[in-house]
Amino acid sequence: MDSLRHVPPPPALSALSRPELEALLLELFGEVAALKQVVAGQREEIARLKGLKGRPTIKPSGMDEGTEPPKPGKQEKRRGRGKLTPRVSIEEKVVKASVPPGSRFKGHEPFLVQDLGISVRATCYQR
Repeated sequence: MDSLRHVPPPPALSALSRPELEALLLELFGEVAALKQVVAGQREEIARLKGLKGRPTIKPSGMDEGTEPPKPGKQEKRRGRGKLTPRVSIEEKVVKASVPPGSRFKGHEPFLVQDLGISVRATCYQR
């Protein structure tokens, strides 16, 4: 009870007029709102000191933006279909080449070359 020494005794409410009661009520509502803000700040500080997570920051959902008509200035780019495999038969050729002296054989590495002529051909070379 030592902390309540500075609090004045409550007035006799029956002795107050209606405007005085309304003024007192507004003053008390203001104090309650201020105390709620202080308590919320203290809770956040306690959570911070304890290392707990604070209040989450919730971003707007963007649903309101979806209801507006699109702006005529921007056109969306179409995405490609990705890598296509050739629908042609693969013809395998081995090209003989002279080997320079002092070189080593490290194996074959196949790579595909597709040419377009009168007919479509795909050639797989090994180098």
